Amino acid sequence: MISAIRLFLLVFWTLLLMFVAPFFILITFNRQFPLIIARTVFPSVFKLLAGIKIETFGKENIHKEQPAIYVANHCSHLDIGCLCLSLPINLHFIGKKELAWVPIVGWYMYVAGHIFIDRSNKKKAFESLRKAAVKIRKGKNVVMYPEGTRSKTGELGEFKKGAFHLALMANVPIVPVHIKGTFEVWSTNNFKITPGNVTVRIGKPIDSSKYTTQTIKKFADETRDAILRLKNQ
Repeated sequence: MISAIRLFLLVFWTLLLMFVAPFFILITFNRQFPLIIARTVFPSVFKLLAGIKIETFGKENIHKEQPAIYVANHCSHLDIGCLCLSLPINLHFIGKKELAWVPIVGWYMYVAGHIFIDRSNKKKAFESLRKAAVKIRKGKNVVMYPEGTRSKTGELGEFKKGAFHLALMANVPIVPVHIKGTFEVWSTNNFKITPGNVTVRIGKPIDSSKYTTQTIKKFADETRDAILRLKNQ
C-alpha cells in the first residue's frame, strides 16, 4: 500500500511540474527556467517521495563552461531524477520524436528545448543528429542512455553508437556516468518502490577528437569500460 502511494505521488509530482513549469517562461522570458526547476525543485521532493538517499562523486569532472554529452547506464525510471539532482547543470534529454505527441510530457520536452530524434529511417535519423549536434555546440548539455532501453537485469548492456556519432559531430567530450541503486529501488516492469541508497559517480571527460567514424566502436567500448570502472569503485 505504501509503495502504491509512493508511486502515485511520484507520477503526480512529475506531471504537475511538467505541466506548470513551462508557463513560467511567459513570466521570466527564460526558456531555461523549466530546466532550472528540473534540477532544483523537482529532485528535492522526488527523492523524498521515492525514499532514497543520493550520494554523488566526481562533480569536479563537470566543466560548466564546455557542453558535453553525459552517457549513463539506465535501469530505472528514477535515473532521470537522480541525474537532475547530481549534475549541477541544466540537462537536455534526447527522445524519439513520437514522444512529442504524448500529453504533458511531450509538450514539456518541446517547450523546455529537449531534443527529438526521428528514427523512422537512416536518412532522417542522421539529419536529426546533425541538428542536435548544432544545438550541443551552442551550449546544450545532453544526457544519453547508449543501451537504448532500461536494463531488465540491472547489468550494463551493449552500447549503441548514436551518442558517439553525435559527440563526433558536435565535437564535444563524452562524460561517463554510473548510477547504482535505482534498480533495487524501482526496477524495470516493477510497480513496487523499495526505499534505498543511490550512488552516482561521474567520470573524467573522454575527448571525442581522439576518435573518428572508423573508430566509433572503440569510442563506445572505451566509454563502456569507463562506466564499468566507475561501477566497481
